[in-house]
Amino acid sequence: MALSNVVIVDYGTGNLNSLSRALGRIGARGVISSSADVIGAADKVILPGVGHFGTAMHNLEKLDLIETLHEMVFIKQKPVLGICLGMELMAKGSDEAEKTPGLGWIDAQAVRLSFSGEGRHKIPHMGWNQVSITKSSRLMDGVADLSEFYFAHSYHLQLNDRSDLLNETEYGGAFPSAIEKDNIFGVQYHPEKSHDVGAGLLKNFVEL
Repeated sequence: MALSNVVIVDYGTGNLNSLSRALGRIGARGVISSSADVIGAADKVILPGVGHFGTAMHNLEKLDLIETLHEMVFIKQKPVLGICLGMELMAKGSDEAEKTPGLGWIDAQAVRLSFSGEGRHKIPHMGWNQVSITKSSRLMDGVADLSEFYFAHSYHLQLNDRSDLLNETEYGGAFPSAIEKDNIFGVQYHPEKSHDVGAGLLKNFVEL
């Protein structure tokens, strides 16, 4: 594996250590940092996250990281991977914090999972579920269609541009479980908790 300077953004809402360990298991080194200088020097950036959309955006702003992240995506065009809440932050906003704008990288809104009628589906959506691969992507190299990944979320992206869709998952209806737009990647599931298939996806990202 070619060595890359992979930085995991620490903005107070991510499961950072498990992600760092997952990278270590595939022979990569993920540097955990909240420093704009360190993030700005990265070859690749991972934006993890669990928790509240509004709190996450507030923390990014407080740490003065938003402009650095914009620069990485649009000026330096470095690969960026959002995981769970980290993917939701890439949208224009979220119903979870209606007055708080997101990063706006993807033409989408994060909306709460909802189901019509009674059923077995609960919120949050937690556990293993299949993903349907909707387009060719280096991120999914070696990942079989309908592979199972681990999910833990109450919101998902509502895409306005279907060309950004990479994976789709059924849970009381179909929702986008991964996106790809140029150098921007996002997964609603947790590859760091998804055993071999998750390790393969992380390895693909590191080797982009």
